[in-house]
Amino acid sequence: MKNNKGFTLAELLITVAIIMVLIAIAIPILNNKLEISKEAYDIYIMRQAASIAVDFYYQGVEDEESTNKAGLKWWDNGLNGSNAAGVYNPGSGTFSSISSKDAKKGYGKGTKKNTNKIYTYLEDIQIYNSSEDYTNAVILVSIYPNDHIDVYWKNIKDGKYIGGQAKANDPKYSIRIDLT
Repeated sequence: MKNNKGFTLAELLITVAIIMVLIAIAIPILNNKLEISKEAYDIYIMRQAASIAVDFYYQGVEDEESTNKAGLKWWDNGLNGSNAAGVYNPGSGTFSSISSKDAKKGYGKGTKKNTNKIYTYLEDIQIYNSSEDYTNAVILVSIYPNDHIDVYWKNIKDGKYIGGQAKANDPKYSIRIDLT
C-alpha cells in the first residue's frame, strides 16, 4: 500500500498560482483605497484649518495687532486686499507666521494625479481637490477681513499653489468661505 499523505507537486503549484492571481487582483484595489484615505486626510486637515480660521475671524482678527496675537502674519498691500495669513500645523492645531517656503517639511498625504474631484460641504464651502502630489505641501490660510477666508495647499519648495493658480490669491484648489 502506498502512503498518500500530503499534496502532490501539481496540487501545490495550482494552489500557489491561485493565491498569486488573488494577490494580483487585490493589490490595485488596496492601493486605490489607500489613496482615497490619504486624500480624505488632506481634506480633513483643510477643513480643520478652515474651522480655526473662521474662529479667528469671529474673534476679530482684522488688523496687524490682532493678527500677531493669533500667531499669523499681517500682509498689508496698501489696498483693500490686506489679510492675515499663516501656515497651519495639524499636529498642534495652530498657525505660524512663516511662509510656505520657510516650512521645514510638507505634511500632505495624497499623491495620486489627475482625478480632479470636487467636494462640496455646506452651502458656501467648496473644496476643490486636484489629487496632485501634496507630500511636499503645507496648508496656508488667508483671512480677508469682511470679505472671505481662503484655505489652500502650497508647495514648500517652489511656493506654488497645488493644482495651479487661477489668479493672484485665488488658488484653483481651495476652500473659500465667503463672509459677506
